[in-house]
Amino acid sequence: MVMANLTACASIANRPPRAARSSYGCMEAVIKEKLPANLPDKRAHCLAGGLISRYCSITEAYLAGARKEMRDLWSKGDTAEWKDWTADRVGIQCARESTDDAATAQCCTDHGY
Repeated sequence: MVMANLTACASIANRPPRAARSSYGCMEAVIKEKLPANLPDKRAHCLAGGLISRYCSITEAYLAGARKEMRDLWSKGDTAEWKDWTADRVGIQCARESTDDAATAQCCTDHGY
């Protein structure tokens, strides 16, 4: 548990300015302003995880991914999938390794997302 907490607090290289003050506001701003429309599902998950990590925090990226899957589980929308959660985590790792949004996107591509 301690290791998971330390990992969630890891730094992002060249972190851009925060997208909004509140957690929810930050996550919403990133999805609306930074995530391209009409992406394949797993690519959207990877990029969302990476971009939320960059513009908000790693912890908020994990929360956003978990919230999305919980919403899918209880709604009549998308089906909750472990592969979505995996794509979120890959995006978060890409953000840790990348210095900008383009590198984060390329990392998702390199991982098949």
